[in-house]
Amino acid sequence: MTQPDPTPDRFSPEFYARRPELVASMILLLGFLVLTSMQVVSRFVMDLPFVWTEELTASLVIWMTFLGAAAVQRQDKQVRVELIETMIGPRATAWLYGIYDLFILASLACLVYGGWATLGELEHQRTPALQIPFRYLFLVVPFASAFMTFFVVRNAIRRFRTPPSESP
Repeated sequence: MTQPDPTPDRFSPEFYARRPELVASMILLLGFLVLTSMQVVSRFVMDLPFVWTEELTASLVIWMTFLGAAAVQRQDKQVRVELIETMIGPRATAWLYGIYDLFILASLACLVYGGWATLGELEHQRTPALQIPFRYLFLVVPFASAFMTFFVVRNAIRRFRTPPSESP
C-alpha cells in the first residue's frame, strides 16, 4: 500500500548507512548473544556465574527492542492483516491505516512523555552489579519513541499523497 523507499540492495553498505538504528539493533543483538553465551558457559560449565551479564543483557534487550521498533517504523513494516487490504480496497485501507497511525501516535506520545518523566525519577538510582545509572538504560525509550513519531507522520503523509491503485 505504501510507496517503498528507493533503497539499495540489502547487502550493500549504503543500505545500512541509511539505517543507523537497524545497525545499532544488530550490534546489540550480537552483544546479547555473546553475553548470554558467556553467562551459560560460566554458570553451567565453570559453576561460577557472572552476576553482571544478566544485568547487561537485560539492558541490551531494552535498547535493541526500541531501536528495532524504530527501524521497523521507518520502513512502515508493522504486522498487519493483509486480508483486510484485499477486502476493502486501497483507499479504505489508507484510511484504516490512518486510524491505526492515530492510535500509534497517541501511544508514542505517552511513551515520550512517560519515558522523559521516568528519566528524572531514575536520576540517582544505579544497577546493582555494574552501578550504571538507570537513566542511561532507559534513555532510549523517549528518544526512540520520538523518532518513531517522526516516522509514523512521514509514512502517513506518504500513504495519503500516493494515489491508490485500484488494481489487485
